[in-house]
Amino acid sequence: MIDLLVISHACFMGINRNIYKLFVQEGWKVEIVVPKTLNFPSGIREAEEPRPDDPPIHYLTLEGGNPRLYLYKELDKVLDDKKPRFVLVDNDPVSRLTLIVAKWCRNNNAKSFCISCENLPLGIMPTIKRRGLRSLPTAVIKRILLSKTKRLVDGVFTLNSDGRRIFLEEGYRRVERMPLGFDPQYFHPDDCVRDELRKRLGLQKKVIAYFGRLTEEKGIHILLKALEKVKDMEWQLMMDEFDHYATEYSGKVSALLRETGIIERVVFVNPSHYEIASYMNASDIIVVPSLSVAHWKEQYGRVAAEAMACGRKVIASDSGSLPELLDGHGWLFPEGDIVALARMLSDALGEKAGTANSTQSIAGYAKKQLSIYRQKEVMSLMFTESTQ
Repeated sequence: MIDLLVISHACFMGINRNIYKLFVQEGWKVEIVVPKTLNFPSGIREAEEPRPDDPPIHYLTLEGGNPRLYLYKELDKVLDDKKPRFVLVDNDPVSRLTLIVAKWCRNNNAKSFCISCENLPLGIMPTIKRRGLRSLPTAVIKRILLSKTKRLVDGVFTLNSDGRRIFLEEGYRRVERMPLGFDPQYFHPDDCVRDELRKRLGLQKKVIAYFGRLTEEKGIHILLKALEKVKDMEWQLMMDEFDHYATEYSGKVSALLRETGIIERVVFVNPSHYEIASYMNASDIIVVPSLSVAHWKEQYGRVAAEAMACGRKVIASDSGSLPELLDGHGWLFPEGDIVALARMLSDALGEKAGTANSTQSIAGYAKKQLSIYRQKEVMSLMFTESTQ
């Protein structure tokens, strides 16, 4: 028998397992289920191998591509063999995986929990209003799954306040908002790393950085258009390398970089998950220009949390959960407002370098409220309360 079985596609990457090491350090017996492989736009990738201090990991085959419908092959054997007291599904409660796990827990005197990033209403009419009649079959499936899991799931962890409200209104018993925690071992202010990396990359001006996926809803085109308006100021842009011809949107971004003349100021980087904090430290201003679309609005904003942990100035749109995530420790502009973002960039570029106090204040807030330590605190409390 073990204490906690975590079923997580996120733990495909080693850095996302660190939260569960905190439970092990307190004496919990923890094991993790991850997919053997995942299909990315660049091709099929294998899960990262266990690190020396990882909890035991079960690499299972994931059947299906839709997160609401996929299942792990032979998961039932792992559950029957390990007999966990608690099972945490790192997936939405409105899913086949959660339903199957919750049923097993109910039949085996165990407790089931899940993590959701959902922040849009789950009703049929709101879904059709957002996405049109073609979304009706999906909306019906959601309602069927919801009607079953809400009677079985013992607790839901949400990444935003909208999600907490939605699941409470839908009738789930315990719902708590928690951060998608970063590990302070990696994400913290580091002047030595900053100086070394800036020298290596040839960064001599204030650095504005964008880290994240290259999709329309992440809004990098808004940032590029705003930067065009402050070309008279001294700055460089740091952003992830990307295939300029991979998608229609990446082609649009590539064209914008050339048309605005920004391409000459760009430093392209390709950091790993373990290196990203160093690149954040080397930056001065990190922009999260997310846009709400019919099927999505910002569900959390991991880049913003990690950037604050490094003491960086964050400028973010007011899409979705970003205002509550920053909680007054960054700058907000109306999503899609190029002029407002340009004005904020101008103000930020005109400021003197951040003081040690301001850097530590931002990083302190992030560590206290957004790190894996806070995440574990929220999880532990719900686990405990579910047994009382």
